[in-house]
Amino acid sequence: MPLALSLILLLLGIPLVVALMRANELFLVRVREGRVRVVRGRIPQALLNDFAEILRDPPMENGSLRGVVEDRRLRIYPEGELSEGQKQRIRNVVAGWPVAKIRNAPRS
Repeated sequence: MPLALSLILLLLGIPLVVALMRANELFLVRVREGRVRVVRGRIPQALLNDFAEILRDPPMENGSLRGVVEDRRLRIYPEGELSEGQKQRIRNVVAGWPVAKIRNAPRS
């Protein structure tokens, strides 16, 4: 009986952990076969266009960019193969966007 109760509590706790991990997430942008799309959250169209342009040269086939708030600033966590130049260009673009402006963007 204690094992069953432990498993039930574990299963009920998983959504809570996921929600806490995503609490500071502003957006998730996914790249599949070179196409950029917003999976979750809000992102201004101009910022999305900048990301798409950066990810085209050199082309990124598959990956994602996750935007989170850390210390009241936007931080990007990329997944996939990005060159150091692309990472730097993304950091430069993100530096010009206040978090409040991204939070107030329409849902894509």
